[in-house]
Amino acid sequence: MAGGGFPYKMSAKKNKFVEEWNGRREITEQAFVADAKKTRQILWFGVAIPYFIYWLTRSEFEKQGNPKYADMI
Repeated sequence: MAGGGFPYKMSAKKNKFVEEWNGRREITEQAFVADAKKTRQILWFGVAIPYFIYWLTRSEFEKQGNPKYADMI
């Protein structure tokens, strides 16, 4: 049995959308352009919003006197 234990109909079929996404992923380094707009977006979504969520959570723990706040200090 050179073909293995599976019939031909069970072979993997390529999905053109997945193949296109995989090809695009491989060339992302060449396609990415760093400009002022993308830098602002990266800083906004990567730094400002997570810090705001952290600040909001910490202030809520302070107000409630939650024992988890004592562990954060």
